[in-house]
Amino acid sequence: MARRSRIGSLILLILALALALSSSALSDSPVQGPPPPTEVHVGARDDGGHVQLSQGQILVISLESNPSTGYTWEVEQTGVRMEGQRILQQVGESEFGPQSDALGTASNQRAPHLLGAPGTQVLRFEPVEAGQTTLRLIYHRPWEQDIGPAETYSLQVDAVGSFTSGENTNVGSASEPPPQSSLLAEDLSPLGLPSSHNWCDLGACTAVKNQGACGSCWAFSTVGPLESNILHYEGVARDLSEQYLLSCNTDGWDCERGGWFAHDYHEWNIPPFEPEAGAVYEADFPYSASDAPCNPPHTHHEKIDDWDYVQSAGGVASTSAIKQAILDHGPVAAAVCVNSAFRDYSDGVFQGSECTDVNHAIVLVGWDDAQGAWILRNSWGTGWGESGYMRIGYGVSNVGYAANYVNYEPDCRALTTSVSPSGTGSIIADSPPDCGSNEYSPGTEVEITASDNPGWHFTNWSGDASGSNYTATVTLESDKSVTALFMCDGCTPRASLPLVIKE
Repeated sequence: MARRSRIGSLILLILALALALSSSALSDSPVQGPPPPTEVHVGARDDGGHVQLSQGQILVISLESNPSTGYTWEVEQTGVRMEGQRILQQVGESEFGPQSDALGTASNQRAPHLLGAPGTQVLRFEPVEAGQTTLRLIYHRPWEQDIGPAETYSLQVDAVGSFTSGENTNVGSASEPPPQSSLLAEDLSPLGLPSSHNWCDLGACTAVKNQGACGSCWAFSTVGPLESNILHYEGVARDLSEQYLLSCNTDGWDCERGGWFAHDYHEWNIPPFEPEAGAVYEADFPYSASDAPCNPPHTHHEKIDDWDYVQSAGGVASTSAIKQAILDHGPVAAAVCVNSAFRDYSDGVFQGSECTDVNHAIVLVGWDDAQGAWILRNSWGTGWGESGYMRIGYGVSNVGYAANYVNYEPDCRALTTSVSPSGTGSIIADSPPDCGSNEYSPGTEVEITASDNPGWHFTNWSGDASGSNYTATVTLESDKSVTALFMCDGCTPRASLPLVIKE
């Protein structure tokens, strides 16, 4: 019985072996393992490491980046072997997206994430030739060629296997034209609004500033409208401190997490140990592009009376509404979506590429319907764009998101007038007070004229006016006091009396 069982097992083994040999003979393709992954992902922790690629694989590099600062990751040089054959090529444009932990916690946050918050930049590369190379990336501002990179990143890449000829055609920028504005014609030039307006042409724009590598665009966008209002109404260029807002805010906003429009600190919001709300001057708290300690207290100066959104904190206001706000209240603060195309702007009207998630705060100082564009002031220094400015098409890159303005009513300047001797004449001003009883808006020029009473005649001015002409001009950049001096007709001036010397 055992012998029959052994014979049966042997027969089954021989049949199985024959079947296996038969299947192998019928198959033309060798047995293969699992295919390699299509994408090979690396990040910051892989800096200085090594990766191996074969044809058809894509190297995906994800690194922290902050588009709102103008800094970006770019290839320092293409992978090259000694004989000049290219090993790697970039696939498409780099992409930006918010970090999963970039959301702020402030209760008045309105945007998808705080303005100035960092994000993730994704760059893709594919091998086109077998060989070895070192891929080196630099984090810098492309227009600052004389400044070294803020950071570097490198990978050793081995391209292995055989490569067919031909390169990926999906290299560089997209071939499709950028999207154009679809705004209605009636929204561009509504009744009662000029076809163009620019506060800079009226002398109400202060100097372009540079936020550096800190995500503080929101502080610069907050300060800009107030500086312009002070310059327009008071005739004085004040350099206000962005660092005060960056270091002393109680909302948790800083260089790394970004922030939001901080006008409340110029109106009513008083941080701990500060004596009051209001602007702080740059000279008292200079900008350091860092999360420096607040170190209160500080001296506070100009305040705003109020601020408000043009229409909504969560969307882009209509073009006509933003124009009206600029006309009525001066330059407005707003958000915009920044990507590599925005960063690379040099001149002309920017029509951009697809970009919708706002991440940067700027100031709109005017518009021009002939070009269909806003006049945008950035905080990346004068080396970027058109000396720090950009002309950007209406509706492009969500420009105008959460547009907002400040109400600034400067302290009045008093003009005090008197005559001497009393009752001998009067003083007539060419314009009535516009800010209260005997008070004018700062910087107002008032022409004053002396008028004689019968039996008296005007001689000269004293105090904050001078000269012997009946008419003089007083500029009220501060409180002023003037006196008109009169002399009776027929009276001899004391200075003309003969000098009698007693012996």
